[in-house]
Amino acid sequence: MQLPYHDKLDISKLTAVFSDVQKSYKFYWFLSILDILQESELTLIPINDILLRMVAHVWYPLDYYKLSFGKKDRFKNIAHFITGKIYIDNNPNSPSLIEQIKSKLPSEEQNSLNARVETLINYVPYRFLRPFFSEETSGILDTLVNNKIKGLLEQYFHSSPERVIYKFVDKGNLKFIEVNPIWRDYLNKHQGILRGFINWHLLKFVQKNNPNVIGLSEKLNKPIKRDLSDASKFWKEYIRDENTHIQCIYSGQEITLANLSLDHFLPWSLVAHDLVWNIIPTPKSINSSKSDKIPSVDLYLNQFIKLQFDAFKFHSERGATALLEDYSQIFGQTTDEIIMKPYETFNEELSKIVLPQIQTARNMGFDYPFIYKI
Repeated sequence: MQLPYHDKLDISKLTAVFSDVQKSYKFYWFLSILDILQESELTLIPINDILLRMVAHVWYPLDYYKLSFGKKDRFKNIAHFITGKIYIDNNPNSPSLIEQIKSKLPSEEQNSLNARVETLINYVPYRFLRPFFSEETSGILDTLVNNKIKGLLEQYFHSSPERVIYKFVDKGNLKFIEVNPIWRDYLNKHQGILRGFINWHLLKFVQKNNPNVIGLSEKLNKPIKRDLSDASKFWKEYIRDENTHIQCIYSGQEITLANLSLDHFLPWSLVAHDLVWNIIPTPKSINSSKSDKIPSVDLYLNQFIKLQFDAFKFHSERGATALLEDYSQIFGQTTDEIIMKPYETFNEELSKIVLPQIQTARNMGFDYPFIYKI
């Protein structure tokens, strides 16, 4: 992926910062700097602010979606630290995670959090810039690289600004980076392309560490607003039929239009979609208690598939093929072909789709099994 050309900046060096990435730290360091530049005209940026934003970025893929960044990456413990300290509102309309951390986490806990991250990424702010000084740092011991780069940044900040995106500034106990004006202008002008560049490399990194996980591109950021319109129509029309009496597969309670809630049998945080084949009706209280847990296969899988089969048959007989497209997609067959199959075949084929994803979820650390208890 090519970054925009600049006649005074060596953009090829910036392109090289992700050429050999073993951990996620550089991605989130750069993203956090872009966040701050986008939101303010600051040239002098507190490093503590960058660290908090890095945590806010990694929490969703690591804790909410339970992805892996590999054995060498230590950000998962940081994400768990946040979860253990504050309640995080994941509603699409809720405040950003950085706002929630700043407002809910006491200042002493924020300082503790920053200290953890700073220790974790001790080399990152310097190694991020190493491609710009590859000749000067070639062959130097790792323990000497940081000081070498810091000195070069001071030396070239004004005389060769094309080589220095930022330098380090200490003011008492506070640490900052000072962004070079020519680089600040470039980074701000090309925010969208640069974020795409980062996410492209980050997605490749995440794919390597999560080869069996679906929907990875949707699992790098905060959940977006969900579209349950098809699922809502699907189940409301089924429930309205006078011959239909639905019971919750978890609790046995009767489901009515008054208490209807839509449950993702495989949690949304696992599948990252709202396809009808994965959604069933439950009473609102049951849905809330299940949350993003994985239902017991022994207790609920057959009931889930039987309910799906009955509703599919209901809509198919009424010619509502538009509501059944999700099934055609996963089965790779037309609606007419699916409806001709007996329940046993429907069960077998849907099980082949659901069971591997449940096993993947268990490997990732999702809570299993969910068993409803009165």
